[in-house]
Amino acid sequence: MESTTVYVHGIATHTPEHTYDQRHLKEIMVELLGDTQEKRLQIERIYRGSAIETRHFVVDDDFIMNKLGMMTTKDRNEIFIREAKKLSLTAVEQLLSGLPSLDRSTITHIITVSCTGFMAPGIDFHLMSELNLKSSIHRFNIGFMGCYAAFPALKLARNICLSDPEARVLVVTTELCSLHHQRVFEPDIVVANALFSDGVSATLVSASRVDSTGGKLALHGFDTQFIDDTEGEMAWSIGNKGFDLKLSAYVPRIIKKNILQIVEPIFARNSLEKDAVDVWAIHPGGRAILDEIRASLELPSNALAHSYEVLKEYGNMSSSTIMFLLERVLADDEPGTVFAAGFGPGLTVETGYLEKFAE
Repeated sequence: MESTTVYVHGIATHTPEHTYDQRHLKEIMVELLGDTQEKRLQIERIYRGSAIETRHFVVDDDFIMNKLGMMTTKDRNEIFIREAKKLSLTAVEQLLSGLPSLDRSTITHIITVSCTGFMAPGIDFHLMSELNLKSSIHRFNIGFMGCYAAFPALKLARNICLSDPEARVLVVTTELCSLHHQRVFEPDIVVANALFSDGVSATLVSASRVDSTGGKLALHGFDTQFIDDTEGEMAWSIGNKGFDLKLSAYVPRIIKKNILQIVEPIFARNSLEKDAVDVWAIHPGGRAILDEIRASLELPSNALAHSYEVLKEYGNMSSSTIMFLLERVLADDEPGTVFAAGFGPGLTVETGYLEKFAE
């Protein structure tokens, strides 16, 4: 019997072993980059206002203090290859252990997501081999799309399952942003150093409701918008010492100005009213972005609780961040309507209409 509903059955998240207090990271950056009082005060202000308490890195103090200025992009990518394989495999194994009724031989597709490193054969090939998945599995990679990239991955997984109700799609996001820390005092770099961190997620998507017990998320619809004349406000490029990030201070104000017209299409297409949304899962690109969205949409003070909590405990893990948020939504006891949004290079805004089922 053909199904018209596609579900997220489980989400597993994983972080690297090095956990840092944000105050400690601030002290490191002050030591490395604060050669004037003005610079020290700016670093202090940015870290103090970040709303982040802890972040998780694949790199250690020695990397940040002593190797950061010397590490080439090739050096950093070699660390990515080694660590991404291990972390992604752990996340998928955690996911599958939480889905005991799922026969892994029925997994038909793997979608991998990352904007922080490259390898070929990729993480998808590594997972197929290590998990003994069938060699005919279909594999896709969504690369270099930034913080919103989990949305295209979930859209692709949903479309696959709608076209083939027997499909079971594994979606894996692997972001190791700490590898691209920079030892340069520029406003964009200081903010990026204070904000980004590392995290991995694994998710199973299928049209079979019995693939999991307990809570699940129905993927009802998605929308994508880009904001005119903002291409240069947020962008990645490959530099000689890691990937270089352009992150304009105007991004929160741009999103604030445009957020109402951005959400209108997906609300109208799904006959959804703002007041009918039970859970707001907004990518915490930074504290200012969350503050501006909450004010513009006139949301209650606790509406973005999950977003602020993820930002506080993990920082911004690029595409993995929204999956950390949705993992918390799945863990909630209450069913309800979920509105999700992510922002990234372009300036592109991806939105999703989901529904949480308790059983």
